[in-house]
Formats: sequence, C-alpha cells, structure tokens
Amino acid sequence: MTDQRPNFTLFRQRLLARERMLGTFLKLPTTQVIEMLGPIGYDFVVIDQEHAPLDRGITDLMILAARASNIAPLVRVPEFTAAGILSALDCGAMGSWSRM
Repeated sequence: MTDQRPNFTLFRQRLLARERMLGTFLKLPTTQVIEMLGPIGYDFVVIDQEHAPLDRGITDLMILAARASNIAPLVRVPEFTAAGILSALDCGAMGSWSRM
C-alpha cells in the first residue's frame, strides 16, 4: 500500500517553480465536493470566505477534508486583517489572502 498522506512541501515547491496545477474555488459550505476532487487529481482548493457564508467552523472542516484528500487548502479571507489570516492558518490552511 502506498503512502497517501499529502506532501505539502511538494505543493510549495511546484508553486514556486510556477508549474501548472489544477485547482478550483469553492463557495459551498460542505466537505463532499472537496472529498471528490482529491481522487480525480486536483492539486489545491481555494475556500472562498470572501464571497460565501463560510464561518470558521465549516472552514475548519473543509480544510480537514482537503488535507485528507491530498489537496492543498488555501483560504480567501473576507478582510485583510491579521485576525482573519491567522484564523485560516490556525485551521490548517497552507495559505490565505484577500484582494486588499
């Protein structure tokens, strides 16, 4: 049996190398979509708190689902504040940002 744990160092290396990766934005407050994206080859998912009603609780669950599905979780926070960014990172996001 092969090790299916996510290699997030590899994701960072690929990102810095500007390699082409497959990902999508998610606005649905559920984990099922994320759980389906991993086995079909997605590299990352952007959990969009800016344009969707995603609170910290569901964001935490979505990040957990992404990590379990070997997908790098990124979070688009609603406001560019230290508290918003730290909240996403505390939940386990690999990165977060805002348009500001």
